Amino acid sequence: MVPEGWNTRNLGDLITYKKGFAFTSTDYNDSGVRIIRISDTTRDSVHSENPVYIPNEVAAKLDAHLLSTGDILLTTVGSRPHLIDSMVGKAIRVPSAASGSLLNQNLVKLIPIEGQVTNEYLFEILRKPKFRHYISTLVRGNANQVSISLSDLFKYKALMPNVREQKKIAQILSTWDKAITTTEQLLANSQQQKKALMQQLLTGKKRLLDENGVRFSEEWLRKIFGDICSFYKGYTYKSSEYSTSKTQYGFLTLKSIARGGGYSESGIKFLLNEVDEQFAISENDLVFAVTDLTRNAEVVGAPILVPRLPFYKTYISMDLMKLVPHKSIDKRFLFHLLRLKKIRNFMRARASGSTVLHLDVKGCKKLELSIPAIQEQKKVASVLDSADVQINLLKRKLDYLKREKKALMQQLLTGKRRVKIDDEIA
Repeated sequence: MVPEGWNTRNLGDLITYKKGFAFTSTDYNDSGVRIIRISDTTRDSVHSENPVYIPNEVAAKLDAHLLSTGDILLTTVGSRPHLIDSMVGKAIRVPSAASGSLLNQNLVKLIPIEGQVTNEYLFEILRKPKFRHYISTLVRGNANQVSISLSDLFKYKALMPNVREQKKIAQILSTWDKAITTTEQLLANSQQQKKALMQQLLTGKKRLLDENGVRFSEEWLRKIFGDICSFYKGYTYKSSEYSTSKTQYGFLTLKSIARGGGYSESGIKFLLNEVDEQFAISENDLVFAVTDLTRNAEVVGAPILVPRLPFYKTYISMDLMKLVPHKSIDKRFLFHLLRLKKIRNFMRARASGSTVLHLDVKGCKKLELSIPAIQEQKKVASVLDSADVQINLLKRKLDYLKREKKALMQQLLTGKRRVKIDDEIA
């Protein structure tokens, strides 16, 4: 049902377009005017890593392909739409840092027709799940890279209010966008600060103060990983032991470990019955992955500290292993240490396989670690725990903002919720 005062329009009736120029790598230069390629795009913008340029004298002949801040670009090749970051039909908006760049092939600039659609409202239309679904019906090509035709794309039907209402809706949604962008920046900054802190505190480059306000100075000792922990394998299960519904027996799987380490609740499965107690885990137990399905070995060797879970018993699968540190080792310190970049690289180097990576646990036990006295370990862990708390708070806030904006989009862009038009919106 079309809301009162709205109408259904084909996307092609709302815009004109300009395709990117077919540059070749022989055109590239170390300086000059930047070229925006598909590989330069993020989920909804343009990043600044590894830019390429063409000489100014060449660029001077290509004014028709120049980009300005706020221009809307659409990818015409890419992955299938379920991979949002690299999907074909992904809409991005040119940031101010990329203004004055030139548009490369396989990207198209969509230009709103004045009086039909605003630039801001057009961008919101192209980010709707409905639009992504439409793209998924158009794609053609193999599993790794697909494409869409512009003629098919422009047949997309959108519900359209008048321009005054479009402006008001876009104004409301932009407020949420600003809050999301601010939170993303705060999160990125917090994560970067945590990385720097880990590098300083977990290598002894920066020493903290003890309980008496005196800086720790005791020499760190070299320890072998296999000498400071006991290692316990997870449970080798049969598919018949799984429960399709929730039971009192939780089961942590490989997906319980997030990329790079840390707990992910998406990996929780359920068993029908109890299994041997040697496979059981409790809150704050240290567990790490011994297999991996990710392309870049982002999980293998990565640790989690088990959170409080609402089950009578919780077990770990054969893809995981429980670590029980000896008395001289603080569990939380070891958790953070195993997430240090050089340790992660060591683990990755000892994983092998084609489709599934398997960790050489015996080889990993030979890893040499620098360990401070137990009191300094606890102090370091406490500081890094606090940083994790801040990061997790920002992640939850970001998730909340994105959920709320998505729900609001569903209401505003379908006319289910109407907006009051201010006199100044014209």
